Amino acid sequence: MTTYKGKSIGNMGVVEGEALVTTDLVAFWAGTNWETGEIVEIGHEARGKNVADKILVFPKGKGGAGDTFGYYYLFRSGKAPRAMVCNDGMGQTVAGALLVRTPMIYGFSEDVVDIINTGDTVKVDTEKGEIEIIKRKA
Repeated sequence: MTTYKGKSIGNMGVVEGEALVTTDLVAFWAGTNWETGEIVEIGHEARGKNVADKILVFPKGKGGAGDTFGYYYLFRSGKAPRAMVCNDGMGQTVAGALLVRTPMIYGFSEDVVDIINTGDTVKVDTEKGEIEIIKRKA
């Protein structure tokens, strides 16, 4: 399988799961329903999709300081992603992941949004700072 190297926000173990990929930036404050995990932002390419327990693959987060707390509320309701994989680690998104210890890798030399497809099975290894596409969606 193909492995891609990025930067891990900390050693939070290894997780595998189904990818949810969006080409749009993701806002956890007002862009995601904290009680359901559904992306609700009007005009968002992934509107109606659910981030709960997925490997969320996106370009980067968006929003202000409230985004960290939006992610915390999503986690508190049990609807946070299993892991986050993104091209750019925006500070507020990284802070939210660190706050609740969600595995997150960012800063790849390749565009992960173009490489991974929704439905692919992805392994996120935060110790090595690597992701691996284990299985492509049929």
